[in-house]
Amino acid sequence: MKAKEEEKEEFYEQLQATFNKAPRRDMKIVMGEINAEVGMENADGRTQNQNDHITIGREWMRSLNDVRAKRGADAASDHQLVIAVLKLKLKAYRDQADRPAHKFNVQYLKNKAKAEKYKVELKNRFDVLSELDEETVENYWQEIKKTWSSACQKVLGKRTRELKEWISADSWHLIKERKEAKQKINHTQDQVRKEELQDQYREVNQKVKRSTKQDKKNFIHELTEEAETAAGKGDTKRLYDITRTLSGKNRNTSCPIKDKERKAITCDAKQRERWAEHFKKILNRPPPPEPPEIPDASETLEVNMNPPTKAEIRKAIKTMKSGKAAGPDGILPEALKDDINTSTDMLQPFLQKVWENEDANGTEEGIPCKTT
Repeated sequence: MKAKEEEKEEFYEQLQATFNKAPRRDMKIVMGEINAEVGMENADGRTQNQNDHITIGREWMRSLNDVRAKRGADAASDHQLVIAVLKLKLKAYRDQADRPAHKFNVQYLKNKAKAEKYKVELKNRFDVLSELDEETVENYWQEIKKTWSSACQKVLGKRTRELKEWISADSWHLIKERKEAKQKINHTQDQVRKEELQDQYREVNQKVKRSTKQDKKNFIHELTEEAETAAGKGDTKRLYDITRTLSGKNRNTSCPIKDKERKAITCDAKQRERWAEHFKKILNRPPPPEPPEIPDASETLEVNMNPPTKAEIRKAIKTMKSGKAAGPDGILPEALKDDINTSTDMLQPFLQKVWENEDANGTEEGIPCKTT
């Protein structure tokens, strides 16, 4: 059955209106029943209409390498699965802070055996580091970073993201059964037999939906019990991770930088220029017409000009919050706080060198960050 000409015109007008709302430079892909026909099979009962298509803008035409219909794919629909192969050349993203691309399993430090092993490893590496007294400030700082990184690498290891499989084995068996039913439908020429197989397919498809729905409920129930256990143990980080997983709010909410015309800026150089322009407008003010009269101080304050002591360094390490991302040095707060005495002994000679030489070469890197 074909649609009326008026319905076709109305459909394409709505499609064009939606298409025009998208930014001009965005890649626009239109997928669906482009020929505006209803039904898959023709009157002869043997051939089928090619209803589903994928279209792309002319400027992106070379990015579309291949488009194929997969008749054997089990998509739980009377339509055929259409797959397109796109090839894009995106600009590589580089972290401005130059942080390591990996993270360490610092949660293992909660285990007493692991924590003790980490302390021994860090202490042994510190004994080797103490022989580098004649090194420059920059070289000494690089050796300190390497010491913490290698100790974490050996004892804790790199953290890998594990996705928990929530679909049960019974559901996978039903999905396999549904896929086999789909294959039988595609290879059957007899129309009566095909209708019987389609009824069987719909019945199995309903079983798949019921089974996966129950698996999802069980998965959520397990997460809620784990969240309750984490709350009882005071593990707020795991508690909030589960909350974000259940709410589906795991995405980064940061907004792109825009120019005065409210258009997004993608170039790093132009983003820095926009930030400079913004702060010049916010912070620069004309001098006051009458300068304020500031009286002289009644007494001179005593300022401690001595190098940082071990007690001050230990206090600064204790005040660091756990569960935070590492800075440009890649050193996590948990790695410093687990063996606070060794960390203090490692940092004190370094800060002494910086203080005496008045040289912070290699440690003056800074990155723009959001303030609260």
